[in-house]
Amino acid sequence: MTYVTDTHALIFFATGDLKRMSPSGERVFRRAQGGRDRVHVPTICFFELALLLERGRVRSRMSFDEWYALVAGHPGFPVEPLVWDDVREARGLAALVDPFDRLIAATAVRLDVALVTADERIQSSGLVETVW
Repeated sequence: MTYVTDTHALIFFATGDLKRMSPSGERVFRRAQGGRDRVHVPTICFFELALLLERGRVRSRMSFDEWYALVAGHPGFPVEPLVWDDVREARGLAALVDPFDRLIAATAVRLDVALVTADERIQSSGLVETVW
């Protein structure tokens, strides 16, 4: 199966903070890690991660470039570029206030796949299928 991840789900998995993941969310990531599924990582997730690292909201021994290399170097986690259709779709997702959430959800809509997210606002919006 194919999915899109949001930034926080990616961070939880990559840092080993599995207690913050649901069993379903962890299973999706483990299957991608094992090559059985694919979890697309929207490019915008890396910008959000950069801001979280810069502001000290995420602590990591890895640099931003190491984060990118870790994810982008794994075939189960293809980096999904931001395209015009994502921007256009995100404009219609006004129920989601956070611009990162809107662009990430729009990517899932474009790819017609579920979004792996713990974000209750996204889950309850009904705008995109979610897994958690």
